[in-house]
Amino acid sequence: MKIAILGTRGIPASYSGFETSVQETATRFVRMGIETTVYCRAGHYREKTDDFHGVKLIYLPAWKSKHLETITNTFISVIHVLMNPQNAVILYGVGNSVFIPLLRLFSIPVVSVVDGADWERKKWGKLAKSFLKASRYLAASFSNFYVVDNELLATDYKKKFKRPPFYIPYGCSTVHTNKPEALRTYGLEERGYIIFVGRFVKEKGIDFLIRNYEEINTEVKLVIVGGNTTERDYVERLKMTADKRIIFTGFVYGEEYESLLHQALFYVSASFLEGTSPSLLAAMAINGFALVSNLPENMEVLKGTCATFRSGDPEDFKAKLSYYLSHRDGIEAQRETTRKVVSSTYDWDAISKGYVDLLVMATSQSSVQ
Repeated sequence: MKIAILGTRGIPASYSGFETSVQETATRFVRMGIETTVYCRAGHYREKTDDFHGVKLIYLPAWKSKHLETITNTFISVIHVLMNPQNAVILYGVGNSVFIPLLRLFSIPVVSVVDGADWERKKWGKLAKSFLKASRYLAASFSNFYVVDNELLATDYKKKFKRPPFYIPYGCSTVHTNKPEALRTYGLEERGYIIFVGRFVKEKGIDFLIRNYEEINTEVKLVIVGGNTTERDYVERLKMTADKRIIFTGFVYGEEYESLLHQALFYVSASFLEGTSPSLLAAMAINGFALVSNLPENMEVLKGTCATFRSGDPEDFKAKLSYYLSHRDGIEAQRETTRKVVSSTYDWDAISKGYVDLLVMATSQSSVQ
């Protein structure tokens, strides 16, 4: 079987959950004997290679724009696929669903992966929000199969559309690196800091996190990992804090990222909007404890582990944060339980097998038709 994966920045993963999902599943597809091609955005990679652990990489351009970068790159990728036919396509991102009818017109089976309430993000204007909402219909109606990564979203789609989605959770690796020397770069000590990891967008509540952390009397530092290359003004405003306990690392990947997460006291997030959070999953697997807002999506990911506070409630956040900063024994007791939940629920091997099953069914449908 030959498949192509479209709609993301590409691999190696260096940005969001979709890219990590592509990397983890695509490399496993290859090990299962599936010829796999991943389409990448040329402008996103300084160093380009034709192959990543057996996965073929194709770099194509995009119009560098907050609103048009993804869809222009996906359009060019779709044209390339039409000229270089595949047995099936995995298409990421609900906004890219506009291309599904074209792929199906040329008898190419499509498994689409739709995200959560992307249209609710503050960066989108009215037109973009309407487009993203309408795109859900295309994914639900024209894909051979469409996939959601959390059960809340699956319930929502079942209510709105005749064809139900397939639920395949986002995964998380339980194998990671822990290098104590990674802390020296930032003047940190093991368990001497809490950590947030994510994109610097308003929905992540980073300003809420900083503002309320500043009111806590503690020597435990706050490390903020991530950034945003398109909304630089917002990033600079966040960095204007005068609190010397707050450390901004910028983007951090690989062994350094895993080491920082592993040796933190715990992970913290005050997000106001989430789907399945890859950063939260990584924190559960690598660190074992997290304090996050009680959004339904976060509660589903946690599966009864870790701790939450009332979303948007500064007093509850400060109370919970202060409590866990001073009650470390309770945190240590929970870490192993959390990791067991991760290993039993968010296994990339099982997730990849789920996608392969859908690809096989999709190609079978196409051959019958």
